[in-house]
This record gives sequence, C-alpha cells and structure tokens, in this order.
Amino acid sequence: MLAAIIVSGVARAELPERATDSMSDDQLRAYRKERLAELRRRMEEATPRETPNGVLYPGMFFCTVYYTPKESGFTAERGFDAEPTTAPGLKGRTYPRDFLAAVKKEGFGRLVSPVDGLNYIRWVGDGSYAYAKVPLGRRGEVLEPRRSCAISGRNSFLRQHDTITIKSPALDAEMGSTEWFVCDTGGGVHPLQIDLYWGEDEPRGAVGRQRARPAGTWLEYAFEVDVTAKR
Repeated sequence: MLAAIIVSGVARAELPERATDSMSDDQLRAYRKERLAELRRRMEEATPRETPNGVLYPGMFFCTVYYTPKESGFTAERGFDAEPTTAPGLKGRTYPRDFLAAVKKEGFGRLVSPVDGLNYIRWVGDGSYAYAKVPLGRRGEVLEPRRSCAISGRNSFLRQHDTITIKSPALDAEMGSTEWFVCDTGGGVHPLQIDLYWGEDEPRGAVGRQRARPAGTWLEYAFEVDVTAKR
C-alpha cells in the first residue's frame, strides 16, 4: 500500500512525483526540504556496492529536468513579456525579453530564424550572449536529448564522463530513457541532484515555475532514484 505524507497541507503518495504540480512555491520548498533530509539519511545508511553492471548507489539521488527553450514559445499571447530586447553579443538583433531571461537560466536557446547559419544563442555571462551552432555542456560536449545530464562539482560519488543507469518508475514513464551520460555541470545543482537534459521545447507556461519547465514533460522532481555508474 502506498504511504501518504502531508507536506504543508498537501497529501503526497510515494508515487508518482507528479504531485508537485499542485503545490505552491512554499509547499514545494517544504516538500523538497523534507525529501532532501530523507536522502541525506539514506546516504548515511546506504552503502554503494559493486555489481556486474557498475557501482550501484541505491536511492541516494534525486533528478530534475533542464532544457533548451525555443523562442517560438515566448509570445505575448501566452502571457510572456515579449518586448523586443537586445543585449551585448546579439549584433543589434532583438528577441522577446522573457526568452533572453530563459536563455540566461538554461544556458542556450533555439531561435526562430538562424543568424549567419547559427540556430541558437547562448549566455556567456556579464550580461552578454553569443550565437551558437549547437547547445553544449560545460565541458564542450554536444547535449543529447534524453541522454546528457549534469551534476554538481560537489558530487562526492559521480564524476564527469560517467555513463549512468537511472531506475525510477517516474522517470521510466516520462523520459523514455534509462541510460545517461554525465557531461555538464551547474552552479546551482545540489550535490545529490542529477539534472537531466530534456532537449528543445517551448516553456510549459508563463506563470511561476512553469517558466522553467519544458512543455513536453510534467516531471519536476524524482526522488530516491537508483543509480548505477559504469566505469
């Protein structure tokens, strides 16, 4: 029988993680705090072990999703701030203000119209952007949808260029992939987090957390996943 937990007034069954969709920001923060505390306890109790397929880390990590936002989704009709805006590196060309904000957060964005044969822009820091051929990870590898993933530089167990298998009912149903390649890092990624690259997509919506989520998946969090690292 599935256990139910009350998190700041929200009843949550252990599966699926879809329940986060109905949570307010405050409720989600409380939920995340509770689940991270559970992961830390599990990390202290669980022991990584060698298997024929690699090193198994049972229930010690959680997964999230990042993506490459498409300019086509950032329209005033959908509620976005679509005011034409330029920035250093864009050669005077303008793009919807909220699209540029999304590119700053996600790293890359897909353009409606290519510039000099380049279909993407990327955030380079210090208020500047640049045109790009393809989305890349921090180590220069081309990001592959439902294949590439990012971890924290403070992850004590996984490392760059690991091939990992992630087992989770929530992920199996939503992502259509169990094998991932670690080729990206993120300053805001938690040491126990694995950030999975969804691919190119329009944002789910213009309100709240929907801005940072791709339209093609409901997944926001998947906790206590089993990870096997092949080395």
